[in-house]
Amino acid sequence: QAVMNEGITPLVVNLLAHESASIVTPAVRILGNFVSGSDSQTQAVIDAGVLNHVGRLLEFPKKTIRKETCWLISNIAAGNKQQIGLLMQQPQDMLKIIDAVREAEWEVRKEATWIIANIATGGKEEHVHGLVDLGAIDALCSVLDVADAKITLVVLDAIENILKVGTACGRDYIGYVDECDGLDKIENLQEHQNNNIYAKAINIIETFFGVEEGEDENILPDVEGDNFAFGLPPSHKIDDVNFDDGALQQQQ
Repeated sequence: QAVMNEGITPLVVNLLAHESASIVTPAVRILGNFVSGSDSQTQAVIDAGVLNHVGRLLEFPKKTIRKETCWLISNIAAGNKQQIGLLMQQPQDMLKIIDAVREAEWEVRKEATWIIANIATGGKEEHVHGLVDLGAIDALCSVLDVADAKITLVVLDAIENILKVGTACGRDYIGYVDECDGLDKIENLQEHQNNNIYAKAINIIETFFGVEEGEDENILPDVEGDNFAFGLPPSHKIDDVNFDDGALQQQQ
């Protein structure tokens, strides 16, 4: 905060327009650290015009700059709903981020995934709908089979919240997940060695997709008097693995 109080934020933001990666890289990193602080610090960076440079930075030839830019944006996405709204007012930039989630180098892809997850869990319903309209469900589902347990949990949490919003608003986001092979991937995560991933996957399936007849043939029947009652077990939520509502801010 002391550094920001010296009024350097606009000067650092202006450096983002430089052609040299050796100038842009430290500028992005400095601003990324600024927006990892309080909402007021984040707002100061936004007010200095950082979002005007995002589109160019997301296409910068140097991978490190694209990675650092996504990290910076992910921390803005972990801010308040108004700040998330400002990001969502940049649909072309959001499309670039969603494309990065699908196909960028892993270091960039990982940071881009945090952006979408933070908006999905911390934004308003309208922000969630906006993400879906831009293709976020397909992008998130594409990350479900990566070998990174933390990111997998973050993506599951984002998908879960998107499905909650869709269900509450009568939108068939469940069908979107199924069409993107997301359901198959979530079902496969029931075999994951990480217990939190396993539990989250089961919770999503039970809550939004139900259990199809014949899938639980190994479940022992309940005994009612002298008769056996073959029925489905009651669905349950596993509270101890749910993330806090709101954005999932990274700390780097």
